[in-house]
Amino acid sequence: MKKIALVVRVFDRHGGLELYTHKVLEGLLDAGLDVTVFCAEKKSNFSHANLEIVTLAEPQQKLDKAKRQKYNEAGLNELLKARRGEFDLVHSQNCPIDAPDLVTFHQHTAMRFSESGRELEALINKIKCRLHPAYKIRIEQDRKLCQSAIMRSFVSEICRQDYYKHYMPDALAARPYLILPPGTEVDLEAAEAAPPVKLKPFTFIFVGKGFSKKGLDTLFQACRILKQERRDFKLLVVGLKNSLYNRFLASKAGIADRVQLMGFRKDLATLLPQTSAIVVPSKCEAYGMSPVEAMAVGTPAIVSTMAGVTEELLDGKEALHLKDHLDAAELAGLMAQLMDDQTLYQTLQIKGKEKAAEITWRRTIKLTLEAYEKTLQLKGSGLANGKA
Repeated sequence: MKKIALVVRVFDRHGGLELYTHKVLEGLLDAGLDVTVFCAEKKSNFSHANLEIVTLAEPQQKLDKAKRQKYNEAGLNELLKARRGEFDLVHSQNCPIDAPDLVTFHQHTAMRFSESGRELEALINKIKCRLHPAYKIRIEQDRKLCQSAIMRSFVSEICRQDYYKHYMPDALAARPYLILPPGTEVDLEAAEAAPPVKLKPFTFIFVGKGFSKKGLDTLFQACRILKQERRDFKLLVVGLKNSLYNRFLASKAGIADRVQLMGFRKDLATLLPQTSAIVVPSKCEAYGMSPVEAMAVGTPAIVSTMAGVTEELLDGKEALHLKDHLDAAELAGLMAQLMDDQTLYQTLQIKGKEKAAEITWRRTIKLTLEAYEKTLQLKGSGLANGKA
């Protein structure tokens, strides 16, 4: 194995899927492989002697999301078609192309929120899946990608179950897959430079852009319960703008005096060590890196079991699991536990930090190289996708 084609929609260092791809790319190059990246958009200036980047030409006119999805798929397939014979293996990073050797799925299916959201959220998502052109195209692209690959990989088992439930009927259910979780990257120098004491009062932090899918509505209601119990605490919300509407949502929950909307922050490595705990009450999260980043600097985590990362975290020792992601009372109870139980808090600090140190990009790259070997074995044996 020498030459790899890596296919991704956006070649960038920022964003969950994009960072994952970038880290895998760097690891492949360090392992001595030649890599060609095929992408629809290039935002990274990374270069290497063994790296080639092929970028799809911009469309001549502005396209809506659905048309852009089709344009990217057709264009990337055309670029690959001319050169496919050059590569030992074609690896798609959740990017629609015809018959990849290996595909890594980073996100849940479009249908997932129909099952994990609140009643109205679920209904709206079902309607979108049936009627919205971009949703319908994504569903068909993901189905084809999942069924046509020789090997499928997923960032978590919960993500794998979602895809196999919706896209792999009984006749295809035995087709092979692997779990390839991401790593974590924390600026430990910046973390160590942070003030050595925690913010007062007890400070929770939430990191994420989505109000509903990330479960911020549940967290706001949990904070309302804590306030009614006359507890002294603060909630920092990173990723959500300090807009009139977002302030209204906090006011509606009765916690405007406890919430600080901080928008996008580049200093998370400095901010996380100063907070008391991170809360991740996601309704739909294939993996979720923010709790691991917090744990790495000694900040305990409360994480919904809807997030794939909980598959790696021991409940009550390395993190606290929110078992019902829609239950604000359960979440408030876990938050109160951290405020009241110093022994539990210190255990989570120590064990969480140890676990975070194990969740590395080095591990991800090792698993990816092993996945390449297994995929090539299937490809060479004539047993790809269970066919002799």
